[in-house]
Amino acid sequence: MFHGVYTAIITPFREGKVDEKKLEELVDLQIKAGVRGIVPCGTTGESLYLSPLEQEHIIKICVGVSQGKILVLPGTGSISTEETISLTQMAQEAGADGAVIITPWYIRPSQQSLFEHYKKINDSVDIPFIVYNNPARTGFETSIETTIKLASLKKMRGFKDCSASLQRTSYLKQALGDRLSLLTGNDDVFAAHLGMGGDGGISIAPNVVPTHFVTLMKAWETGDLETFSSTWKQVFPLISALCLESNPTTIKYAMSLVHGVSLEYRLPCVSLNPTTTTAIENALQELGLWQPLRSMRER
Repeated sequence: MFHGVYTAIITPFREGKVDEKKLEELVDLQIKAGVRGIVPCGTTGESLYLSPLEQEHIIKICVGVSQGKILVLPGTGSISTEETISLTQMAQEAGADGAVIITPWYIRPSQQSLFEHYKKINDSVDIPFIVYNNPARTGFETSIETTIKLASLKKMRGFKDCSASLQRTSYLKQALGDRLSLLTGNDDVFAAHLGMGGDGGISIAPNVVPTHFVTLMKAWETGDLETFSSTWKQVFPLISALCLESNPTTIKYAMSLVHGVSLEYRLPCVSLNPTTTTAIENALQELGLWQPLRSMRER
């Protein structure tokens, strides 16, 4: 069900509040680029720093602009099962097509408790969801065995993986076939993930270069390996630069240069190191998306 390019869309702020107009523009940008869907209120969208009311408002804006042209799959995960259910039900009522639900962080649940967590969610909501595995951020791994077991849940339709193992994709594809959509959450292995049997990705870089990722996906699906290789070569320097510091600070900086997003974060996110900003600027220049202001002498 879930395949192709999904953009983990940022939350633009203006003077501390959600910039509604800019968010509408960014969603429209993704629609015109031809992505399969967007994921608002995820880590990239600074979900941990949003109130439930802000999350609901953001989802409604995304649904309103999308009008069924692309899928809207908000992040609704929480450390609490009950809160996750509540957020997912809220997303459902707001018109979302599904949800991306990260595993509970910090508490390091057992594999059995993880299964029970998602089983209760499955039994409590009416929209499909994607299980999100990110051991670097949560402190534990969703095992291959547990993922296969979770695939028995009717409403679980996808698995977003940010682990260090590309082999996991091939193992799961062999075990489950098309039962689950296998999506990478690591932009730097997007190409390799497809080669290992993956179905697409929920990615950060398409915020600023959505057409490049759509081109990548179409080239892979049609067997145009020359276009696939050349497009990947073009975007990889930007992807690498965006990985130099923690998300979403890097992508917001890139978006401020290319798409006029106000460079506002919520603490504890802070400004980037100069070496990181330079790397992002250089990558954007190579892509022809941004140029530094000319000096007064050049004018």
